[in-house]
Amino acid sequence: MKFNLTIYCLLSVFASFAQTTNNQTKITELIENYFNYDRENIYVQFNKSIYVNDEHIGFKGYISNKTSHLPSINTSNIQLVIYNDKQQIIQKQLLFAYNGSFEGDFRLNNKFTTGKYFFHFYTNWMNNFFEDESFIQSIEIINKDEPYHLKTNRPNIETAKINLFPESGIIISETSNKIGVQITDCNQKGIQITDGTLIDSKSNIISRFNTNAMGNGFFYFIPVADEKYTVNIKYDNKNLSKSLPQIQNTGISIGYNNNLNNNTLAIVVKTNENGVKLYQNKKFNLVVHQNKNLIQKEFTFENNQPEQLIRFSKLNLSNGVNTIRVIDEDLNEVCQRLIYINTSTKPITNLELKPIKNDSLSLLGTINLNNASLSVSILPKDNIKTTQSNSILGTFYLNSYLVKPEAETYLYFDPENKTQKQDLELLILNQVENKYKWDNIKMHPPKPLYPSLKGTTISGIVEKKTNTPSKYKVSLMSLKDKIFLETTLNDKNEYKFENIFARDSTTFFIQLMNEKNEAVFSKISVNVFNPNTDNIFAKNWTNNICPPSQNNEEVITFSSSNKNAINLNNVVIQNNYKKTKLIHKEGNNFATAFKISDREFGSLLDFLGRNGYRTGFNPTDNSVFIKNCLSDVVRNTDNSPDVFIDDVIVLDLNLINNYSIDEVDEIYIDKMGSSGFSTGGNGIIKIYLKPGTNKDFLKTKLTSFILTNGFSKAITYKNSKFETKKEFDYFGTLDWSPNIILKENSTFEIKFAKENQKEVKVQIEGYSNDGQLISEIRYLTTSETP
Repeated sequence: MKFNLTIYCLLSVFASFAQTTNNQTKITELIENYFNYDRENIYVQFNKSIYVNDEHIGFKGYISNKTSHLPSINTSNIQLVIYNDKQQIIQKQLLFAYNGSFEGDFRLNNKFTTGKYFFHFYTNWMNNFFEDESFIQSIEIINKDEPYHLKTNRPNIETAKINLFPESGIIISETSNKIGVQITDCNQKGIQITDGTLIDSKSNIISRFNTNAMGNGFFYFIPVADEKYTVNIKYDNKNLSKSLPQIQNTGISIGYNNNLNNNTLAIVVKTNENGVKLYQNKKFNLVVHQNKNLIQKEFTFENNQPEQLIRFSKLNLSNGVNTIRVIDEDLNEVCQRLIYINTSTKPITNLELKPIKNDSLSLLGTINLNNASLSVSILPKDNIKTTQSNSILGTFYLNSYLVKPEAETYLYFDPENKTQKQDLELLILNQVENKYKWDNIKMHPPKPLYPSLKGTTISGIVEKKTNTPSKYKVSLMSLKDKIFLETTLNDKNEYKFENIFARDSTTFFIQLMNEKNEAVFSKISVNVFNPNTDNIFAKNWTNNICPPSQNNEEVITFSSSNKNAINLNNVVIQNNYKKTKLIHKEGNNFATAFKISDREFGSLLDFLGRNGYRTGFNPTDNSVFIKNCLSDVVRNTDNSPDVFIDDVIVLDLNLINNYSIDEVDEIYIDKMGSSGFSTGGNGIIKIYLKPGTNKDFLKTKLTSFILTNGFSKAITYKNSKFETKKEFDYFGTLDWSPNIILKENSTFEIKFAKENQKEVKVQIEGYSNDGQLISEIRYLTTSETP
């Protein structure tokens, strides 16, 4: 009998060990499988956050591999969708990323009225995951013709609310509980209070607490079963209260001490006396992980102690938000909470502002980073957005793991914030849960259904019948962008060019070549692959409709808002003092003449569209059209006008798309066709190019087509001018440098106009090739003389 009992006990021990080992293996497999495919982080720095509606917007984007924390060098296609505050799409752009970063720059126009706008960045690959991995940044745009009310920094107490966050989401009776408190207004601006109270049903004060500048605080208390508790605060003569959630008779919660020496993390799993009895002989696994990097340990309550202390080394954990989970024997999650682990070192930054000749300033920077990409925005000290709200660290290490990302993260990573660590721990306490839910990890591992797109694909069929298609080649060319590619035909006379990196509205030429490398005429069909890049989370964001603040501090009326005044910057004065010299006027006497000045911008098609024609691309074949503005309502006006470039008729209007207006010297528009014979009866357009402009496009007899939905065209960023110093100080930009590359010496210099500034604000964001991040805001002063 003894022998049998001994065998039974040994078998029980072995079975228990096997079950524990098996569960830990299953947990590891579930987590590693769920995070098997690399995910991307995107952060975008804008040169500022408030713009008037005739400015350029500049931004620099950074893409990081979420597992390795290194730049995501394989990502190339970034989709941008811009929404207004009614969640209507205003504009779309495809942005080109290289070596883990991308840039954008575009000029505002009358589509952007006064209001808030949301810039949504994502990749097609992100659609493979249940969680939203995209990035959204909001900006404000101001119409110069309307007075602008400067906003107060004070929170709106009329919309204030209290949110409570019990540790691990549960309040357990007869044991010590930590309760997070968050007090914010409708715009999620934190409210700082000095004396909040917790009272019971008899109005006894059970605990007191305060909140920090972000509105976060906490208190401890030991609740009595069936008692009712209420949180009360008083702020600015207003009283707010909120009842605590129902007290539970038992359960499990998680606490921790993240401030021990030797990189030790102490986690306490606790219950009450009822829980000790309930969980006897039950085994749990404590799991700490970020993505697929995890550590775990088994524990029980068999020693009749309601608290179990488990220690880990933080050196085995990833920097940023990690999740602590308690998993039972059936692989169900019992409870969870978040923790922020800080194992990174901060780069050392030295900045110096020096005056130089010609009323300019020089920013000299030294950062102990090698092979890093940075973006730097320099603003007047009094710019109305004086507080930096976002941070690349806050996006990559914090927001990318939260169900509800924080709108303002910079203070939690500000090197000048002396309470940075405490503020971050309070923020993490006041979170509901990790956005990576355990049930999804268990049941819904991602499947790679959406490819990571790289450029676009051009394919089609050659109509000419050939006995040996493999001996023929198809050539693809863009003369202006210097693209020259060749591919072979398959046995079905099909061709394909993949990973074509070209700007939007690029004109391509395509032709068939035989084995002797001679051009062979044939009709060639062209299909441009434009995949559906709509993000499945495209509208998974909210815009709180909040009442306006009643205590606006100041109203700005722009000098140029006088509608009766004439803005001379937008007027071209002709024949006032010196007659404009037109070189090609002879023979074009009946036409309206345009001498192209340096103030013109955009493409040649844009110019014609601003001067009496409808221009664009046919939706059926993406070919260029130029039509009379009345062609939709007046009969016999749908044909194109005759277009000449340097007196040579252009039979393929796609060639017009090759030219920007700054390559043109003169344009003559004769809508009646009186200055020559008009074949279509819809007028004549004569274009004369500047000397030295490339005319090779005009000589080709190849088949042409326009690539639409390509990468957005590069626009040179320009600082906007303001009428008064006050307007510039509040809204202007001194310099925007989005592409600073640090090599081995780790130094950089930026020169910019002084604009009567004695103190400036410098905002630096970026990362190095080994994944080190930098995010700093500095106020620098300079002396009056060099």
